[in-house]
Amino acid sequence: MEPELERQVDALRKAGRYEEAAMLCLQAGDARRASELYAAVWDWPKAIKAAEDGGLFALAYEHALAGQARDAIFRLLTLLPDHPEQALEAAAAAERKGRVVDAARLREAAGETDEAAALFERAGELFEAARCREAAGQYREAGILYERRVREDPTDGEAALRLGRILAHFGRFDHAARALQKAEEDPDRRVAALELLVACFDALKMGDAASGCLDRLRREDPSLPIRVPDFLQQTFGSPRGIAGLSKGEESSQLLAARYRILRPLGEGGTGRVLLAHDGFYDREVAVKVLTVGRGAQGRDAYARFAREARVAAGLDHPNVVSVYEFNPDGPFLVMEYMPGGTLDDRLASALAEGRRLPLAVVRHVCDAILRGLEAVHRRGVIHRDLKPANVFFGATGDVKIGDFGVAHLQDLGSTLTGAMMGTLAYMAPEQITGSAKPKAPTDLYAFGCILHQLLTGEPPYPGPDFVTQHLQDPPPAPSKRRYSLDPAFDALMLQLLAKGITERPQSVDEVRRILDALDWTDPDANVLEQLIEDEARPKALGAPAAPPEPERVSAPPSVPPAGDRFSLEEPLDDGTMRGTDGMLGRRVRLRRMGPDEQAFFVSLARCDDPFLQAVFDVDPELERVVLEDPAGDPLPRALLDEATRRQVRAQIGQALKSMHAKGVVHGDVRGAHIVVGAGRAVLMLPLEPRAGDAAADFAALAALF
Repeated sequence: MEPELERQVDALRKAGRYEEAAMLCLQAGDARRASELYAAVWDWPKAIKAAEDGGLFALAYEHALAGQARDAIFRLLTLLPDHPEQALEAAAAAERKGRVVDAARLREAAGETDEAAALFERAGELFEAARCREAAGQYREAGILYERRVREDPTDGEAALRLGRILAHFGRFDHAARALQKAEEDPDRRVAALELLVACFDALKMGDAASGCLDRLRREDPSLPIRVPDFLQQTFGSPRGIAGLSKGEESSQLLAARYRILRPLGEGGTGRVLLAHDGFYDREVAVKVLTVGRGAQGRDAYARFAREARVAAGLDHPNVVSVYEFNPDGPFLVMEYMPGGTLDDRLASALAEGRRLPLAVVRHVCDAILRGLEAVHRRGVIHRDLKPANVFFGATGDVKIGDFGVAHLQDLGSTLTGAMMGTLAYMAPEQITGSAKPKAPTDLYAFGCILHQLLTGEPPYPGPDFVTQHLQDPPPAPSKRRYSLDPAFDALMLQLLAKGITERPQSVDEVRRILDALDWTDPDANVLEQLIEDEARPKALGAPAAPPEPERVSAPPSVPPAGDRFSLEEPLDDGTMRGTDGMLGRRVRLRRMGPDEQAFFVSLARCDDPFLQAVFDVDPELERVVLEDPAGDPLPRALLDEATRRQVRAQIGQALKSMHAKGVVHGDVRGAHIVVGAGRAVLMLPLEPRAGDAAADFAALAALF
């Protein structure tokens, strides 16, 4: 603007003649100055028009907000996306005015999709937030938001369709199918939903359901192929549909096409627990797979397993292990992974080192167990299998109870069937005899057993005749084993381990009040106790040394050293020794390992797969490898129906793929090297490198079947 014109505008403004000053600015082509002058006297329509005519859309939008000009706001929101830099300026103005959705739309238009998604979510616009995440390639985050949106409004067909697509992309075909069935109810999304439903049901091996969806599609378009494989080939370019495209060959290595098995965590009578990576939520989880046989026993075990799923999935408490998913087709549970291990592990470690847990730790663990039990009992659930192996530690020391495999649901009127399923060392008398319906005092009896073990390092009834001890022997006094304990602990133990269910505390709250009143002074600070304990250690006081151990006969070179942890039982034909892991209570096979074999067994350990013999330990110092000793019969002796034979072949095929993915060839696939157990077949590992390739392995597998 010319200096003379600038002086005229300034003089008019000082005289209060803003409209005339604005007109001069417009004549000079200064739309910004003109718009600001109109805005100074709240002439919003002229301020908006001046800015908009001058191409200053962000300024026009800011004036439209100030003047609450709805039509102008709407019009400018359609113009601003064509001007990204101005869109960001307008977004800042929208945020200042609290118009979060407008700010989100403007930031999205400017290419700031992360910021836009966060703003949409803040405004409660879950669909829009999910759409932004999806556009940015953040499919996992988008899927979670679409899932929330569908729960919020089950009639949102577009959200359900998009959720189904993302779930299918991650191989979650069962959950995708549920979302797509909701999308099918929307007439505008019906065809797209049905196309993907055909593929999802086919991937789930649900042929009838896939055919039914295809029939409904053909009513819309009779020219479509009649057969599902032909439709999948035409629509997805593969007769396997999305099962062959979503993850390629990798999908066959995933449990339920979603969970990548990392390594085994443990195994019990009815289930094997595996560490897995959940690709959809990008987290580590514990997967418990049911491994029981057929027949009545198998049906009972499955019922207990399904009950565990229903109970645990309904609990949400910081001291109860979370259950994320129950897949009845596996069947398996997906649970929160507790990397700190179990209380059983910690007690075993303390016992091996000759130490007791500090009372501060005991108190912390007890408080957590009781809080978890209180939440469980409030739901009308009795755990019935509370023991140190079912108390878990998180990475930060948090303590949670889990494994409701034999939980008793009071509100379902359960009977005493399976009353002996709990672990005998922690089982209440009424569970052993079946004389009373399990109630809260049943769990508190088990808690008393755990408390005694926490305080003294030993369970109150060490066996082997657990039944007689639980039914007849008086509860031992903890202070007789840990001398400086408050005698009130003995009184509490008498209450918790009373033989009659009505003689015990009837609620967690009652036990907590008693614990709060106890003296938790750490006995390690008590000099008198230390002296008394020293007297129990003859070597420390100069007492005669224990007699020397008998001379050991050297083991043959092929026999691995057992150490203090393993007991050797019998040699096997493959050159390994069968034994028992005393610390973890599991069957193992041990083999001597030369220095040149270490790399080979380490490579085998990297091939971890649920259907491949596990490598528990490779110990170069002891020149020993510890292998899984799977339960079951060799394939030639196993009695299998046709369906089970197909299952075994698929499982062994998966094990081979895991080996080949790590560059390892089996080289000796034959019936004697396949062990068929309840619900699980295991391919035994080769004990020395062998020649061959992947094609030869699969050819040998095909020949077996």
